[in-house]
Amino acid sequence: MHATLLKSLFILGLTSHCLPSLATATGTKPGAVECSQLPGTQSGLNACAHQDFEKATAAYSATYKTLSQSVGNRQRQLLRQVQTEWIQYRAKACEFEKSGIEGGSAAPMINWQCQARMTRERTAELQRHLDCKEGDLSCVRQPR
Repeated sequence: MHATLLKSLFILGLTSHCLPSLATATGTKPGAVECSQLPGTQSGLNACAHQDFEKATAAYSATYKTLSQSVGNRQRQLLRQVQTEWIQYRAKACEFEKSGIEGGSAAPMINWQCQARMTRERTAELQRHLDCKEGDLSCVRQPR
C-alpha cells in the first residue's frame, strides 16, 4: 500500500519528461535518473521531484522577469515584495504539507512536489497579468 501511494503521488505530482537531477534528501549528487519511467528507488523519486521543481522554477522566473519589465517602478517594487513574501509562504506551506512524514525518505519528494505545484500555480497568476484584456481593472499593466 505504501509503495502504491508513493507511486500515485509521484505520477500525480510530476510530468513524464523529467531529466536527471542532482538533488536528493541528503544533498548528495546521485547518478543520472531516468524520470520518464517510474524510478525504482525513493532516492530516484526524490531526484525526479526536484527536477520537476527546477523546471517549474525556470518557467516562473521567465514569467516574473517579463512581468517585472512591463510595469512601472512602483509596481515593480510591490511585485518584488509580494514575490519575496510568496516564496516564504510557499516554503512554510510545503513544510506543513510534508510534516506528516517528516524524517521519512519520501519527505523530500513531497516537499519538491508541493513546491513545484505551487510554483506552477503562481506562474499562472503572474501570467494572468501579462495576458489581461481591455477593461480588466485588476490588471497592473495596460492591455496590449
